Amino acid sequence: MRDALTELAILGVLAERTEIYPSHLVGELRRRAPSVPAEAIRPALERLWRDRRVARLWHRYLLPDRVPAVRAKWLAMIDRRRADLEALDTHEDGYAEGRAVLLAWDGWRVGNGEA
Repeated sequence: MRDALTELAILGVLAERTEIYPSHLVGELRRRAPSVPAEAIRPALERLWRDRRVARLWHRYLLPDRVPAVRAKWLAMIDRRRADLEALDTHEDGYAEGRAVLLAWDGWRVGNGEA
């Protein structure tokens, strides 16, 4: 029962936020659902991700139906910073690779690796 309540609390926050870091999610749940133990949040979040009920991009979590909007947001950010990314000495083609990663992301995987 605790797992189901924790999952519902997480999904409730994600219904209102486009994407969220786990640490911010914990803070939000402490405020909204103080009965949800903090140590139950990470396992519930990972279970929701494995069950494909939430998606992940880098260290941010979101609802699966928001994947296209989040992808578009990050692609726009990369496009705005194109000159900066192309000028980086540490990486020859950061702009193109960044776009390729985002275009390959489906919410759970980026190519052959987990998101």
